[in-house]
Amino acid sequence: MSDYKADRTKVAADVAGGIIPGEHRGRYNHTHEVIGRRLALHEGSSSCHRHELLIPPRATDMLRDLSTILQRYEGQRIPDTRDLMILFTVRFETGGTFHSQFEIARSFAWTKLCVERAVPLVLVQHQPGLSGYAGGKPHCHLLIFARELHDSNFLGFTPLLKGPPKAVLADEWVGWLAQHG
Repeated sequence: MSDYKADRTKVAADVAGGIIPGEHRGRYNHTHEVIGRRLALHEGSSSCHRHELLIPPRATDMLRDLSTILQRYEGQRIPDTRDLMILFTVRFETGGTFHSQFEIARSFAWTKLCVERAVPLVLVQHQPGLSGYAGGKPHCHLLIFARELHDSNFLGFTPLLKGPPKAVLADEWVGWLAQHG
């Protein structure tokens, strides 16, 4: 599923991240395909544990449906878009409850991305142990739209793209866990 440019910046958290480009394998990269690759894993033989669309508080309620917001994003896509989405993955130790891990990641995503940065995202939780991959840690992918959403319009690109988003979000994640984890 290497459909993103991994950010190799060293950080003090168990996270991964990078930029999902506008092209994948020499062709146009669609947001529904990006998200679909994380919802149906291993060529469809397993699926994510849980997922949810989060939108900024000032976004129109009409965009609460995943297919609707993806159509809107694609419809307002800038030609030759270089950066389509940002991927930020947070990992958890095994042994915690799945719902607790999801809610910690969800509260971070809602506050730090939707409220503070006005970007929507899709939160996707994977539990590798449930699919027989005992070595994989439970984790949540934050599939962050590269453009800010205001009411029903995708406007400017998020300032996260100006620096390594992984480093910025990793620092915020560490602080979040210290207070909420």
